[in-house]
Amino acid sequence: MISADQGPFIGIWHRVSRVFKILTWLSLAVGLVLLVVWGTWSREEWMAKRNMSIAETKWQQDDYIGAIRDYEVVIHTYPQSRIVSEAYYWKGVGSFLYLDDPESAVAALKKVIQLEATRGVSEYDLSAQQYLAEIYDKALNQPTKAILAYEEIMYKSHDENQILESRYKIGELYYRMGDMVQARVEWDLLVEKNPTSPWAPAALYRKAGTYFVTGACDDAIAVYQSLYTEYPENENSIYAKFRAANCLEMNHQPTEAMKLYQELVDTYPDPEPIRQKINILSQKRHQTS
Repeated sequence: MISADQGPFIGIWHRVSRVFKILTWLSLAVGLVLLVVWGTWSREEWMAKRNMSIAETKWQQDDYIGAIRDYEVVIHTYPQSRIVSEAYYWKGVGSFLYLDDPESAVAALKKVIQLEATRGVSEYDLSAQQYLAEIYDKALNQPTKAILAYEEIMYKSHDENQILESRYKIGELYYRMGDMVQARVEWDLLVEKNPTSPWAPAALYRKAGTYFVTGACDDAIAVYQSLYTEYPENENSIYAKFRAANCLEMNHQPTEAMKLYQELVDTYPDPEPIRQKINILSQKRHQTS
């Protein structure tokens, strides 16, 4: 027999028990749904990887059209897959390198960058930016967009050599656009950032060239001299010395020009032009003496 004091507690117990049963069934239902979702996602992920594997095999067999078709299967059939950005990446690379379709390549590579930014990963982002810069520069003749792509690489990369290389190429792009001043700014920044970098002598050589082509020989000589005195073992140094001698000759400084030509006669890759320069200057000296 239940006492009057026990009655309320039993009622509470029944209610708690009922709630517990409901929560248990809800938990089981949620678990079942999650299991189904996980199973579906897992199967789709497996299928996406299978298509990627097929695409990679075709790529290795030089069947680039077939490979890209399989990458597109992954892209369109499994858009939520973790490897979809990889599929976009290889579609972009293949479209650029093998199918001569730079527009499709740009669209695919931009998608890589967008997806990885959304998902907070950076697996193919920098490489995609590198290809974008190359496509804009060499295939689409859009130097301004190429510069923006290289600037993105400089902003995101932790690889100093990659950053310096991007800066060097930005200078090249400005040079080709006819903006000599900005080209010099880029190359100066590169040298200031890391004067011991392999890119520094090349940047100095290109900077001196901006003066040389415009006839500003005094400025060109100063940069060329800096190059062949500070980086004497660099492959550009010998050409810098030749250019400096050319400038001295143009500046009517035959003695200084002759000295540099004589230093080059035994080391320049093609010594015949050097010998001709020395003979011409020697003849002029005899004529004026």
